[in-house]
Amino acid sequence: MSAGGGSHADRVERFRLLYDAAYPRIMAYALRRARSREDALDAVSDTFMAVWRRLDDVPEEPRSIPWVYGVAHRVLANQYRGLDRLARLTKRVEATSAPEPQTDPDFDQVHRALQALRPGDREILTLHAWEELDNDEIGVVMGITRSAVAVRLHRAKKRLAWAMDADTRVKSTKRSRTPGVVYGTQPGPGEVDRQ
Repeated sequence: MSAGGGSHADRVERFRLLYDAAYPRIMAYALRRARSREDALDAVSDTFMAVWRRLDDVPEEPRSIPWVYGVAHRVLANQYRGLDRLARLTKRVEATSAPEPQTDPDFDQVHRALQALRPGDREILTLHAWEELDNDEIGVVMGITRSAVAVRLHRAKKRLAWAMDADTRVKSTKRSRTPGVVYGTQPGPGEVDRQ
């Protein structure tokens, strides 16, 4: 029997119900955050392994799924740290002095703006928008109070709007061919707008 009471069959049934309810959402969460599909699958597997081990700690509805998100959040953070350590070790072993150039994928404006944000801002925005969690649920995932979520979410939204606006300004500047548009001045004598 578990520390919380009940038979093994009761624990299995409780886990099965939680797994059935949470798996699609946690898989989508991991796929959006992991570096590869395989990493996402590993993270989801590790998440539900931890949920099984800590089944007696899982809160009752409606807090159970946000609690599983919190476990997945920590599993992914550990995975990133491990992958970062592996990357640093690989670089040292290869003893390359110059990093390989990386191409920036051509994502749409929202993805570029999200990438420009700090990880904490990105996380709170995606929990709110993509995972459709409310402030209480986000608080459970991130281990902060509901009011802290509200403040951080408000600030993150402002930063996202600024980043999207900055991305638009950069794009319009790149398309411009005249110094007047680029530098904010009127074209001088002899300069012709060629657009």
